Amino acid sequence: MKHHSSILLVALLLLSALAMSVDANPWNPKKHITTVVVENDIEGRELTVHCKSRDDDLHLRRLQPHRSFDFTFRPTFFETTLFYCSFDWGEGVRWFDIYIQDRDYHICKWCRWLVRRDAVCLTSDTNQACYYYKRR
Repeated sequence: MKHHSSILLVALLLLSALAMSVDANPWNPKKHITTVVVENDIEGRELTVHCKSRDDDLHLRRLQPHRSFDFTFRPTFFETTLFYCSFDWGEGVRWFDIYIQDRDYHICKWCRWLVRRDAVCLTSDTNQACYYYKRR
């Protein structure tokens, strides 16, 4: 029984050391705060936006042209953070994954998305890219 206790103690010490090294790491995603900005870039149309994640519902927003809203969060350590949004400007609902940690984490900490009729465009700290809407 003493042998099992020793193994358990060593395992706990190793896990504690690993946890401390993760918290001290400046690249730890838990330390990285991300802001996503969603802006209506459709002239003459009010945009209805509804964004969610698995854990958070950011509720319905109505944006006039060139108006925006933003939200801030900490990406997960396991790189699984996902926020998705629906967009409606009177021509049918469109869907897009507005933040995919695996895609966006290394691109932007402040991610500004321009919602257009044909695509959603990311203007970030370092680049600009447009993506088509998801088909549902």
